[in-house]
Amino acid sequence: MLLPSLLLLLLLPLRSSAQLLNHPPQFVPGSGDMSRFSLSEHTPVGSPVYQLKGSDPEGGRLKYSISGPVFSVDRETGVVRLRQELDRETQDSIEVIISITDEGVFGSEPNTVSQRREIPVRDYNDNQPTFHGRPYTASVSESLPVGAELAIAPAIIVTDRDEGINAELQLKCVPENDICDIFGIRAVKLADGNYTARVALKQPLDFESRPSYIMTIVASDSALENRLSSFATISINVVDVQDQLPVFTNAPYSATVPENTPPGVSILSVKAIDGDVGIPREIFLSLEDEPFGHFELVPFGNALEGQATLQTTNVPLDREHPDILQNGGVYVFSIRATELIDGAMPAEHAITRVTIVVTDVDDHKPTFNAPEFNVSIAENLANGMPLPGLAIFVDDLDMGEHSRYELQLRDVRNAAGVFAVAPQQAQGRTPVVIKVLNSSRLDYDAPTQRSFEFDLIASTQGVQQAKARVLVHLLDANDNAPQFTQQTYRFSVPENLTLNSLIGYVNATDADSGDFGRVQYKLKGFGAHSFLVNAQTGGIYLQQSLDYEKQSAYSLTMLAVDGGGRETTANLYIDVIDVNDNAPNFEHAEYSRTIREGAAIFEPQFFVRAHDADGPTQGNGKVKYAIESENSIAGNVFRIEPHTGELTLQKAARSMDTERGEYELSVSATDFGTPALSNSTRVLVRVGISGNQRPIFKGHFTNVENLPVVGPPSYRVSIPENAAPGYNVTTVSAHDPDGLDSLLRYRIVGANDNFLINELSGLITVSPQAHIDRDLNMNSFEIIVNAVDAGTPIPETATTTVYVNVKDINDEKPKFEQHSYAAYVSERTAIGESVLRVRAIDKDLNSKLEYSMQGEVQATTKAGVSIANRSNYPVQQAFRIDSQSGEIFVNSSLRHDVAAIIIFTVMVKDLNAEVQPEQQIDTTEVTIYVQSFKDKDPVFKNAGWSSSHPVLHIRVKEEMPIDSALFILQAVDPVTEQAISSFELIEPKQSEYFYLAAGTGELLLKKRLDYEQLAAAGSAEFELQVRANSADRTRSSISRVNITVENVNDNSPSFEQRVYKATIIENKGYPERVLQVRAHDKDAALNARDERLGYHKIIYSLQGEHALLFEINNTTGEIVVARNQSIDRERTAHIQLQIKAEDSPGAPTEAKQSLAELHIDVLDVNDNAPVFSQKSYSAVIPENARALEQVLQLEASDADEGPGGELRYDIVNEGDANGLFQINAESGLLSTRRNLTGKGRAEPYVLIVRAQDNGGQLAKQSSLSTDVELRIFIGDVSANDGVPYFVAPRVGQRANVTENAAIGAPVFQVIASDPDDENTPSGTLTYRILPDTADAEAFAIDAHTGLITTRQQLDRETKSMYKVLLEISDNGQPKQTLTRVLKIEVLDVDDHVPRFVREIDAGPLSLTVWEAKPAGTIVGNFSAVDEDAGENAAIDYVIIEGNNEQLFSIERDNNSVAILKTTAPIDRELVESFTLTVKCLKLGEPAYKFVGDSYERQDASQLRISISILDIDDNLPQFAQPDATVGIRINVPIDTVITTLHATDLDAEAAPIALTVENVTFVPQFYKRSKALATGNLQRLFTLNNRTGELRTGGSFADYVDGYFLMRVCANNSQQLKRQSYTHIKIFVIRDKSLLKFIFARPPNEIQHNILPFQQQLQAKLKPLGLELHVLDTQVFTRADMSLDFTATSSCFQMFRNGNALSLSEMQRLMNSQQLRQELLDIYAMYGVSDLESCSVRRTHTAALFGNLLMSAGAWLVILAALIGVAALISLCTACCLKKKFKRQSKRSLQASLRTPTEHTPTSYSYSMPAVLYSEPIYGPL
Repeated sequence: MLLPSLLLLLLLPLRSSAQLLNHPPQFVPGSGDMSRFSLSEHTPVGSPVYQLKGSDPEGGRLKYSISGPVFSVDRETGVVRLRQELDRETQDSIEVIISITDEGVFGSEPNTVSQRREIPVRDYNDNQPTFHGRPYTASVSESLPVGAELAIAPAIIVTDRDEGINAELQLKCVPENDICDIFGIRAVKLADGNYTARVALKQPLDFESRPSYIMTIVASDSALENRLSSFATISINVVDVQDQLPVFTNAPYSATVPENTPPGVSILSVKAIDGDVGIPREIFLSLEDEPFGHFELVPFGNALEGQATLQTTNVPLDREHPDILQNGGVYVFSIRATELIDGAMPAEHAITRVTIVVTDVDDHKPTFNAPEFNVSIAENLANGMPLPGLAIFVDDLDMGEHSRYELQLRDVRNAAGVFAVAPQQAQGRTPVVIKVLNSSRLDYDAPTQRSFEFDLIASTQGVQQAKARVLVHLLDANDNAPQFTQQTYRFSVPENLTLNSLIGYVNATDADSGDFGRVQYKLKGFGAHSFLVNAQTGGIYLQQSLDYEKQSAYSLTMLAVDGGGRETTANLYIDVIDVNDNAPNFEHAEYSRTIREGAAIFEPQFFVRAHDADGPTQGNGKVKYAIESENSIAGNVFRIEPHTGELTLQKAARSMDTERGEYELSVSATDFGTPALSNSTRVLVRVGISGNQRPIFKGHFTNVENLPVVGPPSYRVSIPENAAPGYNVTTVSAHDPDGLDSLLRYRIVGANDNFLINELSGLITVSPQAHIDRDLNMNSFEIIVNAVDAGTPIPETATTTVYVNVKDINDEKPKFEQHSYAAYVSERTAIGESVLRVRAIDKDLNSKLEYSMQGEVQATTKAGVSIANRSNYPVQQAFRIDSQSGEIFVNSSLRHDVAAIIIFTVMVKDLNAEVQPEQQIDTTEVTIYVQSFKDKDPVFKNAGWSSSHPVLHIRVKEEMPIDSALFILQAVDPVTEQAISSFELIEPKQSEYFYLAAGTGELLLKKRLDYEQLAAAGSAEFELQVRANSADRTRSSISRVNITVENVNDNSPSFEQRVYKATIIENKGYPERVLQVRAHDKDAALNARDERLGYHKIIYSLQGEHALLFEINNTTGEIVVARNQSIDRERTAHIQLQIKAEDSPGAPTEAKQSLAELHIDVLDVNDNAPVFSQKSYSAVIPENARALEQVLQLEASDADEGPGGELRYDIVNEGDANGLFQINAESGLLSTRRNLTGKGRAEPYVLIVRAQDNGGQLAKQSSLSTDVELRIFIGDVSANDGVPYFVAPRVGQRANVTENAAIGAPVFQVIASDPDDENTPSGTLTYRILPDTADAEAFAIDAHTGLITTRQQLDRETKSMYKVLLEISDNGQPKQTLTRVLKIEVLDVDDHVPRFVREIDAGPLSLTVWEAKPAGTIVGNFSAVDEDAGENAAIDYVIIEGNNEQLFSIERDNNSVAILKTTAPIDRELVESFTLTVKCLKLGEPAYKFVGDSYERQDASQLRISISILDIDDNLPQFAQPDATVGIRINVPIDTVITTLHATDLDAEAAPIALTVENVTFVPQFYKRSKALATGNLQRLFTLNNRTGELRTGGSFADYVDGYFLMRVCANNSQQLKRQSYTHIKIFVIRDKSLLKFIFARPPNEIQHNILPFQQQLQAKLKPLGLELHVLDTQVFTRADMSLDFTATSSCFQMFRNGNALSLSEMQRLMNSQQLRQELLDIYAMYGVSDLESCSVRRTHTAALFGNLLMSAGAWLVILAALIGVAALISLCTACCLKKKFKRQSKRSLQASLRTPTEHTPTSYSYSMPAVLYSEPIYGPL
């Protein structure tokens, strides 16, 4: 007990000291110890920047402190504040010591904890960039290429003291003027915050345009806050180079120089300088294009300074020179300024134009175009008319005032005062017109006045300069028209007058003599063809039968025409006297009627009618009817009304009253003419039912909607799609109202051969050829069936429609979309997770598919070994399948180590199968790859993925851009902790829509995603399986990627119509239907999201000013009249609205919309009464107003339209004014009905006028009216109350006057009258023309008689219509006046001749026409003018020159336009152009007298026309020698000319002809060859020059001797098909021994020039004999001893007959024949042919030569020769042996080469021809 107590006492002090221990405080790590603190240098002084935080274990108070002058700290709170400004560029970090101190405990010392901190100062962008070394300059050549950099001195250096992004600089050009377009700048980084600049040229420089530039550049940092910039300038000087042409100062040059200026006169000064002003060169001046030498350049100063004076030379200027005159008096030439290099060598030059205006000097006199003129004129030319056919011109070649002259006439004989000249003042070239001044002197009847003679004088300032004599001869004129003895003739003839009977005579006389006085008669008018008039006697005869009933009178015009064409007319009336020659005609040949048994009346009434065409004197069409007979047994059953023709029953009709149940009557109709005529008809009355009635189909279509049924009854039936042939569809049945139904026959009109019908029973069945599979063809048919009865006279047909609906039969088996499926799944996949989905398609409509797993499940290990023990791991239960959706799920835990691959079969079955249900199944194989899961396998980092649920779900929008990244796969390797960079798509291997980037894991889009297309395919979801591989590819993980395509509102609604139109009756209210609109949206809806967003749903609304008047169902689109609204047509007759269709009600921000126009026409209802323009009317009228005098115009309006808006006026209450007034019912014009004299009074007359519309004419509507009061005051006038009135002119009447009427000629007789007594002043009238219009000056009126006459000459072409205001007034008090407008029309007189509007010296009118165009082709149109009008202005045309071949004709249309046509096709190869002369003349004027006249340019009635014939390609190329035959030697050298081919094309504009060899074939002749020839590309043996046509040899012909080549040559110059020509050439290969040769006794140089004509002349002689000859060469003659004779020539030749070469013997026989030698003798003599022999050289025989030698005198020479011969023989034998050996070797080589097949080139063609074989070779073996 004592020991524990002691221990306790010892431990108490220890315990007390432990409790008093003070632990040090601690800063809060991270957030309170400034360990991660930094500070911006921009922080304001005094602002809190940090708070120190700490903790004390004892929980005591803490105090804080900080060292240094930069910061201060609140010791209690620890808040740190900034005490001084910071500058990072001076100090980028601050070192401080922070301390924390706690409180002492029970007297213990406080603890202090200190820490050292280095606080970074963060940069703030407070330093702007700095340029160093300024100013900057650069000198650059103006030839510096674009893109080159400028050398800047000094180099541009710019720095920024800041750091990071604040020190990243950008250099740019400051846009000033266009400097930044010319130079560009870029920054080059040297170090952080240190940059230089590169300046490059962007556009070419031009020193002359701009010698220097100032470029301002700006350097800006890249700070995100407080961005700073600095500016600098660069002075750029451009250095000049020689690149500019000389420049003329004050160019272009021009001056005015008078013609004939003397030499040496200075015209102007010329100066040129070098365009390169920086380094100018010397300039030399010279004249260019000044061929006439009128001017020269005289330099002043140094000749090379580019300054000179232009002076005239001794060649004077002539203003009338053709070149100067044609150029308008302007002389133009050039001056060249040439730069000189070093003052000598010419360099660049420039040219400027000098324009010299040559002024005229009076150095020419006027001249006439001929010294004397003769003209013949008609005597009836009027005053002012020009003398026709007189073309006089005066020409003064001077210009301006110098070309002025005066014209006057000087009488020579009998011409004083008869003619006048115009113009009297003229200038230059002027046409002169001689006009008639006094036409009374032109009288052919006065013999002394038949010719005139005068001089035409041209003078200047009174001095005669030129004259011309004019002789005028008068021609007699036809100046008297025929005159009838009476103006009107009237004859009467009976209508049965016989033909050619004389009716009467007319007579006319003509005072003229000769042909002009001979009168002929013509008859015109409607019906004139019925009569014939004797042209000489005037007798009128009947030519065609008359018929009073067709035409009772004829009003004709008799025309009397004299020999000059003047004519006069008289009226001829022929009255036709009626004769009773027409019997009554019934309307029908037979009448038929059916009445019922026992009927006593006809219902409706029964009329027979006949008509008589005779006139009033023959009964006037009256007809009397009677029954002639009837076949009734009872008799008198019928009665007919004599005058009306009504047939009635007197007894009841009985079918037994006649034999056949039908009454037959004969009814007659008789007229009242003399003698009376009659006619009869047959009337049939049938007792019973009339006619054959149409059958009626019964039908079995039930109208469940109670809609109106249009058309016959129909049938509706359904049949299965697998209906077999003979299947009963339905039976149609019809009823015949008037016959037996069993006699009906049924027929099918059309059913695509799918159905048959029994024509007796109407049973419709399926035909054996039917194709009614709903899945392949149509799902419905319409069968048109006819039922035909057996009625007479015409069988009747009824029609019905059978609608056949094809019912779907479940007979199609389902089919999987894929033959097999594969999926990769991790073994960690949780149970219940989806693996994949299989899908099958069934075409049947009512299919119900069920999925199931069938058969044994196969499983193998990763080594491919099948699982033997399934009890440990039941793979059969590893997966399950949803029977409805086909989705496969994990059903149990998966183990990669046991079953790495699991394969099973999925079957789909149609549960609703109707046909062979046991066979409506399909299977597919599913392979599941179970992937092992290891902690070391890659792990996908995408959200939603886990090893137990390795599935990624991606949603993408449709219509995303191609190649866009849809998703990025992210995976890491847990071993290396590095990101995976190897991905691959494993199922499917290739995706149609997606692409997986293996390195990045990006899933890219490779094909457009259209939600609507995917929806149509059945699904908008995709499933992929991807694998992530480790870097060494030893480890991997597989994930499924489910991609769901989401719908986007990318389709706007589309209306069925862009514009809708509707009508509505006004005043209709709610819910009157207007119409229904429909719009469609292509956006699809596959899921609940689509339904919620509603991209496919459409909401309708109305827009527009009147949209409130209507309502629209926002879902159906039905538009009705809105509630509490009414449509008033008078306010809105036409309503235009916009219908808006908007989709996406679930997402309004994504909505799309479309608009359609709605046009509503409001139909009128008569709901508005007429409204007068005034509430009441009043009018005042004097009592002397005449009847029908206008009083007042009443106006009313009605807002309705149609009949409801048509008004009629009526006086409904006249009061005291009964009978005084009337109103126009349509216009409302109130006028007096009669004279109001005596009705004047102070009180007004009150009338009530009604305006009523025609609304009663509308169905179910009534008329509306309004009345108004009218007060009329009739004023009482004085004694002069009669108002004068016009009798003539009537209102609108016109007066006529001819334009050549003399002054004072009568125009119109004005007639007026006054009701007052004509013997009193009130009844005396005065006429006058009011001077209110300018037209009044042209006419005068007699104040007393009213006769209007002319006061001046009238010209219709100047003014054709005048209006004058006539006034008549009496002399009473007060004066009564009346005015009326009279229009006076000036009638045309033929006083102008047609003319063409052209200049006198104008060129021809140019027209073109294609060659070979058919006759009638229009070449062109043109027209002349005639100032006359109407028929006087009608113009005709004639070709007078240039149409010798009659290839052109000319026509005119109704507008006097000339139409030039061809009369036959024209060949351009025969003629290339035509020049025609066309003359215009009056229509009807004889044209033949002008044909053959030459063109006169002064004659304006003539026009020259130039017609160019345009060429077409209508000629093929033609060979000059078609199918030629030539020969060549066997040893002919290569490139030897064989022949020259010539081809021409007759087309004028033909393209150059190209010659090509298309085919070459070799044909052997004379003997059969022992070896085959090479028949490959034979074209290589020949070359054809496409330009010259030379055919040359191109190879060796040693193997082709004794045969010929057949060559086909094509000539083509067109790109069109079948526009080529061909020729065939035979080329014979001949030995020299097969040829003959001519020997000429002339040297070769002479024969070579003549060999071609020699051969041509021989050919001409031989051709009639069927022979051809071809000369091969021309050589020096070789004698028999092989010596050359240069004085003679030999030419080998070959002869041919019919294209075949002749043998040597045949040629010798022919050429030596007596006949041919005689024929060729003259040619031989001409060309010196001395002999004819074989072409091979003849050698002298050795024996003969040896004999000669022996007979010589030198015997020793013979011995010597023998020795030499022996030696030669030995040598010859040696040579022969060597030759034989060489030939054997050559032959073997040749045979080996021939055995090598020869390939045909693509351009070679060959064909075999039979060889010509002979029994023996003619020439011996080769």
